[in-house]
This record gives sequence, C-alpha cells and structure tokens, in this order.
Amino acid sequence: MRHTLVLFHRYVGLAIALFIAVAGLTGSILAFNHEIDAWLNPEFYQAEGVGEALPPGEIIERVEAKYPDIWVWYLGYPEESGEPAILFAAPRINPATGEEYDSAYNFFSWDAVTGEEIGKRYWMNCCFERENFIPFVYELHHNLMLPEYFGILLMGVVAILWVLDTLVSLFLTFPRNGPFFSKWWRFWKVKGGSTMRLNLDWHRAGGLWLWLILLPIAISSVAMNLPTQVFKPVVSIFSPVALSMYEERLATPVDERGETRISHNQAYQLALAEAKRLGWREPVGEYLYLRDENYFGVGFGYHDGNMLGNKWIYFEGTEGRQIGVKIPGEGTAGDVFADLQLPIHGGRIAGFPGRIIIFITGLGLVMLSGTGFYIWWRKRRARISSRQKQSLPTASAELS
Repeated sequence: MRHTLVLFHRYVGLAIALFIAVAGLTGSILAFNHEIDAWLNPEFYQAEGVGEALPPGEIIERVEAKYPDIWVWYLGYPEESGEPAILFAAPRINPATGEEYDSAYNFFSWDAVTGEEIGKRYWMNCCFERENFIPFVYELHHNLMLPEYFGILLMGVVAILWVLDTLVSLFLTFPRNGPFFSKWWRFWKVKGGSTMRLNLDWHRAGGLWLWLILLPIAISSVAMNLPTQVFKPVVSIFSPVALSMYEERLATPVDERGETRISHNQAYQLALAEAKRLGWREPVGEYLYLRDENYFGVGFGYHDGNMLGNKWIYFEGTEGRQIGVKIPGEGTAGDVFADLQLPIHGGRIAGFPGRIIIFITGLGLVMLSGTGFYIWWRKRRARISSRQKQSLPTASAELS
C-alpha cells in the first residue's frame, strides 16, 4: 500500500509540478493584482469627475455608442468620487458574415461622473507590457492562455490530482512505527546537510507547514474550474448546493431563454426598487448583463465589504421578471461552503493578512515543485548509476 502511494506521489507530482509552479507564481502576483495594475497603469484608475455618478445603463450606452462592434457584459461601479467605472465587453456578431467582429478592445475605464473615456485595452493580449501584464498573469493562472474551455478543463484535472496528492503526501510523512509525534516532528524541521538532504527537508517540511493552506486552495481550484462537473456533485453528497444563476440559465434550453427587450436602465431601476423593499443599505457595486443567457444582475455591496462577496438581484431580460436573489452566506451548509471557495482561493477570507498568506503560499508551491523535481532527478540518476554498476561484472564475465 505505502509503495503504491509513493509511486502515486512521485509520478502525479511530476505530472502536475510545472502546472502547480505556474499557478503558484501567478497566484502570488494575483494576490495583489489590483494594486500592481494600478501601479503599472495609474491612468486606468483615476477619474477626475466630481459629483453623482451616472447610472450604469447610461455609461454602458456611451461605451457601446463609441465602440459599436462590442457589447458590455460587466460593469464595476465606482465606490466613491475619484474612482472610475470598469467595464468588460465582448464582440458583437457581424450580420454580414455571421462571425464575431475582430474587436480591438474589451476592457474600458470610464469616468462615471462625466461619462468620458479614461482608458482602454484588450484584456488577453500577451505579455509583459505594463498594460498587459496583470491580464496576462490572470489568464495564465486561469487557463494557461489556452483556448478557454480546454485550459479550464486541464487546470480542473490538475486541481483534482493536486487534492489527491496533497492527501497522499501528508500520509507519507507519518512514521511507520514507534512514538508517532516525536518521530513525525522531525519531518517538520529543516536540518540541512548535503544538497540532496536540504532539498528533501525543504520539500517535506515545507509541505507540512503549508498543508492546512494547500488543501483548501486545491479544493477551491476544483471549485473554480469544475464547479458543476465535479465540485457541486461531490459536495451535494453531504449537503445540497444550489446552482448559480449563470448555471441555471445555461441549463435552460436556448429557445426558452427569450430575447432581451428591457433596457439596462429598466433593469437597474427594478433592482433599486427591490433592494429598497428588502431593506438593503449597501450601494450598487456591480452590474451584469449576459446576452446569450438573457438576464441581468445587479450586485449590492462595497468592494472590500462582505468577504463572501456582494448581494445580487437577477432579472430575466424579456419582461424584467425577477428570477433570483443571492445573499452570500445564506442557504444550506453546501451553499455556504461553495460561497467560501472564491474568498479562500484569493485569501480575501482573512482580509489583507489572508492575501499575504496566499502570496507566501504561492511562492511555497514553486519551492515544493522545484525541490520535488530535484529529488526525483537525483534518485533517478542514482538508480541508473546503480544499474550500470551491476551490469559491469556480467559484461566482464561475458568478455572473459
């Protein structure tokens, strides 16, 4: 049994080492993605307008009027004066060809008070120019810059193997006999010595000290990449988990979703009225419109407010019928556990210290991947050398 688990850890670890190292390094950077992007591109995050912000719908209409080949699907609403509205867009369909327009931009920074453009860029451009750096790191972390579905699926499979390997690696540190804790404690220390000994100590001790953080992050990685395929079905064994609004609408047959007939402003006003009825005091922080799924969402809350995210109200786009309300942290135990995954993954669950922990853990993953590969390489070289030495007497006897 133990030998089988050793082989599992060795070869699964090798198979996912590069992926985990990339995810760890990019995850460390993304722990402070907004601060880094604002430092590199301050012009995107400084609005000069003073006064009351325009409604989201009017901002969106101005963006789409200036760039008719795109439609806006997300708007991050400014929290206070001096902050811009941040918008993400997708290309429209060219009626002449039936194909998407080749849009030059899909990220916009807009002054929410004056209604004027501040900056724009194409989010998925490669690679290290200042305006492309954080988007590139984000996409590399999310899907390795591969075609989206394939990249997400690949990282989801890696995440599943990572969860299993994390459990196996903990078991392999358990002493086989003798006083358990006194022997196990030795593996938590870096004693040093030869290069091989030092790498082995760092690999084993580093994994143990980070284990309670690595396992939740690995599980959250499964939740981020394979929510309906793996995460929610497994969690539902223990407690029911509701589908997100996006998942519900995606599961609705296309011919039953209808066509959008209400405007952005109508959806916004419906959300304000419903939030007032519910007694919500938080301001609008986010706005969502997904054309193919034909629904609007308005998120209420401060950017650094509830660690589980904003409250949301959803409306279908044909008649403006309310189709859902999402309050993070409410529902079944499975729902709450699902709500925790994104805050755990980014460290937001523990505020600023949590983000520092994620930064350190990401670098720790790079170290674990590097030391693991070095240990395998040294042992493999030793095995090859041993076999060559054993074959020498046989070869000599055959020649004599």
